[in-house]
Amino acid sequence: MTIVQEMRARLGPAMKARDAARTAFLRYWIAQFTLGTGAEMSDADAVKKMRSVLKEAKSGATTFTAEELEMIREWVPPSLAPEQIREALAPVADAVRAAPKEGMALGVAMKALAGRAVETEDVKAVVAELRAG
Repeated sequence: MTIVQEMRARLGPAMKARDAARTAFLRYWIAQFTLGTGAEMSDADAVKKMRSVLKEAKSGATTFTAEELEMIREWVPPSLAPEQIREALAPVADAVRAAPKEGMALGVAMKALAGRAVETEDVKAVVAELRAG
């Protein structure tokens, strides 16, 4: 079941329970994830869109309430912790250290972590550790 299908399935019970906040949340995100053609956005793109809202909220610039941000977190899989990132980068640690520039080292790391949920700031910190030590 896709994220949009799951949201549609939860919309009915939220409406019956008269949970205005959850109903509005589900309606908003269903609309966001439904393309102009009526097709649904892929789950990966949907999660990416929600992650960008959470990242925006960390900087303080958001129109979403704390309750809405909490509901978004329910739909977004957790990102890897710095220790997990360190473990995942172990096979490419030499390539990260050998990269001539910080940006290139980050590129090697991100390529190794492709497809995994990570926070860029955490990856940058682990890359800096690897390059320093």
